[in-house]
Parts: sequence; C-alpha cells; structure tokens
Amino acid sequence: MPWLGCCRVAALSRLVLIGTGGHASDVLGVVEALNALKPTFEVVGLLDDDPHADTSRFAGRQASLLGGVELLADLDASWVAAVGWPVSRHRLAVRALATGRPATTLVSPLADIGPMAVVGAGSVVMGAARLSPGARVGDHALVSYLAAIGHDTSVGDGTSVMPGAMVSGDVRVGADVLIGTNATILEGLRIGDGATIGAGAVVLQDVAAGTAVAGVPARQVQGTQEI
Repeated sequence: MPWLGCCRVAALSRLVLIGTGGHASDVLGVVEALNALKPTFEVVGLLDDDPHADTSRFAGRQASLLGGVELLADLDASWVAAVGWPVSRHRLAVRALATGRPATTLVSPLADIGPMAVVGAGSVVMGAARLSPGARVGDHALVSYLAAIGHDTSVGDGTSVMPGAMVSGDVRVGADVLIGTNATILEGLRIGDGATIGAGAVVLQDVAAGTAVAGVPARQVQGTQEI
C-alpha cells in the first residue's frame, strides 16, 4: 500500500464503467455514495463504442469517455456493465469477461440488505432497494432504486429489476429477465429466462421463457424487453 507522510493510505480500487447512458449515471451515483462514506473507488473513466456518445450528464463528476469497450483489456481496472437493458448488459459482460479483467459488485450504502442475502459478481444494487433475508441475486444483475426482492427469492444472471418493482418471496426469476418499473410478482411464481414483465404489471401466474406480459392482471402480449 502507498504511504502518505507517517500514515498508511489504502489504495483506491480502479473502476471502469461500461456505458454512458442514464443508467451509467445512476451506477456512478452508487459509486459516489460509497466514496462519500469511505473512499473506495477511483473511477478511471467510461467506455462506449459510440465515439460521439453524449457524456454531458457526467460533467464535473470525474468520469470522462476513454474510448471503445476494447480498451478494457489495456486498463489496470475492474469494471461494471452500466447499461439497463438485460440483453445489452449481457453482451457487454461477455466481452468484458473475455479480457480477463474482474467485475466489481456495487451495493449502495443506502440499500437494505437482509441476513444471508447474496449479490453476485458485477451486479448493482441501488439506493433504497431491499433484499430480504435469503434473497439471491445473480451475476451482472440490477436491483434498481426502491425495488424489493422478497425472502428466499432468486434473481438470475443479467436480470434487471427496475425502479419500484416488487418481487415477492420464494420466486424464481431466470436469467436476462426485465422486470419493469413498479411491476409486482406474487409469491412462489416462476419467471423463465429472457421474459419481460411490463411496467406496472401484476403477475399472478408463472411466465414462460421469452414471454412478454403486461397489465393487471398480467397477460401475454407481443413485445420486446422495452415494453
């Protein structure tokens, strides 16, 4: 560790955010909240394959665009895939993992994490989110602000639980699922891989893999992960 004067100072963990959109701004907010509590991360910068990406939302926040995602291999830093849509985040995570650089898990100090809850590598849990006892969140997943994961529920790799969504206890959510803002999933249900739960939907029965549902009660619709 480096030394400053007579006192030893812990090195900050170098971190790269992959993404430049609004979700990346939210993820940076988690980093900023952690650093305000205890200096932990040095944000090296942002990676985005679009050289003209709008980074104005990061002005004054010590996070500038470095270049495309391929640069990660040359950076001595860990990373987090900071995009909201599951399919896009999954693709970025696969590319980033191929570089051999480690993923960083970010849990806001303002989140409520119950006993025996587990958060996987590269996942982000935002402020005011709630993980009840025994909840399990997979790798490269998102639990956004004000979302809640019930007791003994498992959320698969790459899944996004959007703001205000409520997933009740003993639910099994597959990989790369999108659970929309303010959606509710009742206790004990099964949500298949790649499913989409529309914003505000109330899910009363299992949802098959790759299926999109919306409404109250939720019914199958034609759509994508952006409904």
